[in-house]
Amino acid sequence: MIDEQTPASRMRWWMNLWPPFLFQGIRITEIDSEFQFAVVRVRKTILTRNLMGSTFGGALFSAADPFFPILYWRYLALQGISSTCWSRAIRGEFVQPASRSVELRFAIDTDQLDHACSEMKSHGRVDLEDVVEARLPDGALAARFHVTSALRGKEPGSAPLPRSNSLD
Repeated sequence: MIDEQTPASRMRWWMNLWPPFLFQGIRITEIDSEFQFAVVRVRKTILTRNLMGSTFGGALFSAADPFFPILYWRYLALQGISSTCWSRAIRGEFVQPASRSVELRFAIDTDQLDHACSEMKSHGRVDLEDVVEARLPDGALAARFHVTSALRGKEPGSAPLPRSNSLD
């Protein structure tokens, strides 16, 4: 379904249908074709509301969790570096209740991307920390998340299975 060659538009489409996002009101509104930024919206719905009437913090964590590793993984693939990337740690600060839908804008600057590429080429691994903010429609800060992404080069011979042998 999604691999190192999947274009951003198809990745966005598949991820928006992924049940953990679909049922938590998480919608990817934009992914850059160069995988340097993404915009994600968490809708406040009956399924995402907590006891106090604001958006459940778990839905916000779910929205913040995978995107930096995904952006790094696909950006590195565009640079010819085959890797495995995941969220090593995530820390959240809830500033105020998310009383309405929120938007998270994930962006990785060029210096960070250059650092990731050079570390992967020289050491085959790197851990990077990025920050994403969840903002209300009026621009007010609802939450801030610190995401540590673990990037590891694939071992020689660990190329993905050919499509015909894929388990997808």
